[in-house]
Amino acid sequence: CGRYLVATALDARKGQPLPENLSYLKGAVSATGGLSDRACKGGSTEQVSSLDTLKAAWSSVAANAILNAVRDFEAGLAKGLAKDDAYEFSSASRLHAARMHTYTYLLHRFAAQVDRSPAALRPVLTLLAQLFGAHSAVQHSGEFLQAGFYTGPQIETLKGFVSHACSEIRKDAVSLTDAFNYTDYVVNSPLGRFDGDVYEKYFELVTSLNPAKPVPYFDSLIRPLLERTNETEAGPELEIDEE
Repeated sequence: CGRYLVATALDARKGQPLPENLSYLKGAVSATGGLSDRACKGGSTEQVSSLDTLKAAWSSVAANAILNAVRDFEAGLAKGLAKDDAYEFSSASRLHAARMHTYTYLLHRFAAQVDRSPAALRPVLTLLAQLFGAHSAVQHSGEFLQAGFYTGPQIETLKGFVSHACSEIRKDAVSLTDAFNYTDYVVNSPLGRFDGDVYEKYFELVTSLNPAKPVPYFDSLIRPLLERTNETEAGPELEIDEE
């Protein structure tokens, strides 16, 4: 994935059209090939955490990571390395770019499916998409500061939104999970049973995997220790191999 991102960015610089999965670079990369001067405007929760803002934020972060990988690749070429060696030279930044691209692509695909969803489901799915984008952004907040999209106070506002979104999503957590429509057979876990009968079924599973059976050394070794009295002068003779 990292090589693909670098190669595609270089092709785009030469005028080649961007593929759909990297179309977000159109707004995130300037005409000169650098990172666009985009930043979140405003500090309210609505402004910082809207789905459009999160999409733009992740686009800037991914674009910044890809451009850094391209710079490292070109630095390798400038050192006189062969093309494959230059790719290896930029392997760390390519891996990071691939990770940031994955988050960005998932959020954009998520948002696209939300737009196609029934109107009645759109509010909760929009909030779920916002939660995904915001929580991931908080986990990688340094990337957004480096890209210049969010400021420190805006990241703190985003953290507050994540807590609020979790409390709101919790009301629909069971319905959202059941929407995947996985059967108990597929889930294969007592913790995700459709009827909610978790504890009894989990105990049954543990019992079936650990059937009760006599311990061969209990009567000869453990029972005498448990039943001995103060008058007992010595414990049972242990069968210890002597070298």
